Amino acid sequence: QGGGARYPYPKEVWSPAGGWWSRPSNWKSNTAIAFGMIFAITYTLASVGAEKEVR
Repeated sequence: QGGGARYPYPKEVWSPAGGWWSRPSNWKSNTAIAFGMIFAITYTLASVGAEKEVR
């Protein structure tokens, strides 16, 4: 079980997500931080847009 053996892959390819078969131990905190930053940026942009809106 498990989908088969891991096959060879190019090691010179860099990925911000960690590459193939990445399982960082702190993925929960990384995910929470990323969603928090996305929320903060979205909230800031929405607030600035609401302030600058002209009707």
